[in-house]
Amino acid sequence: MADDRVTLLVPSCDRYADLWGPFFALLRRHWPDCPFRIVVGSNHVPCTLPGVEALCVGDDVDWSRGVRAMLERLDTPAVLVVLEDFLLRRRVDTAEVLARVDDLFHLDAAYLRLRPFPPPDVRLARYPAVGECDPGAPYRASMQAALWRRDDLLALLRDGENPWEFEIYGARRSDAFARGFFSARTEVLDYYAAVTAGKWIPYGVALCREHGVPVDLAARPMMSAEEAMRRNVSRVTNEAFGLVPWRARERMLRWFRATGLRQPPGRITNAPPVKR
Repeated sequence: MADDRVTLLVPSCDRYADLWGPFFALLRRHWPDCPFRIVVGSNHVPCTLPGVEALCVGDDVDWSRGVRAMLERLDTPAVLVVLEDFLLRRRVDTAEVLARVDDLFHLDAAYLRLRPFPPPDVRLARYPAVGECDPGAPYRASMQAALWRRDDLLALLRDGENPWEFEIYGARRSDAFARGFFSARTEVLDYYAAVTAGKWIPYGVALCREHGVPVDLAARPMMSAEEAMRRNVSRVTNEAFGLVPWRARERMLRWFRATGLRQPPGRITNAPPVKR
């Protein structure tokens, strides 16, 4: 049964049109009973795949303006925002997704992340499957797959920002919002972010090939072995620092700044986390 509270929005652009085929091939395989209207936003090239609505918003001025134009043309109170390189890896439990939609509205939340990356800060006795993200927490608002109140996401956007700037500065703007920001405590959507720096990550290509999904490496190259190795080293370092509670990381960062010493390795700064 369709759920008219939520639109699944894939905020894309013409330059990433080659990812739509793999994304939807795996979405149809792992989430065949998706109950939401599905919309792909782009600039001038419409997505013509079956069961998908194309939403072309014109020239790619900047990321935030494009997303704003897409949201302004939707009419559901909430959106599930999923990026075009988030390739699903296992079957989606639709009942669990709908339960998180219920939580979004019962909590009167602005945002509910469907993957605990990073995890929430506060447990909720009446809502054991979700937790609250404290004001001040890094990536309190992030571009991981999440349910958003459409109006709150519109209010959080600032023209001229890219997704990484939104995760940094938007997270801090979220601290002043009346509605809370929350995260599921376990993975509701299990996906792999298959592209970084405009290139396929080798595991993303392998994931597609494992499921018989074609990948157009002429349209978008795959990372070299050396590039993939550097990324993996960075990811391991990031994950190690991610085990340190964020308040402790903030204290470490302030100490390094005060002493004038170099920052420790890893992304304990305001740079975005590596998306796995």
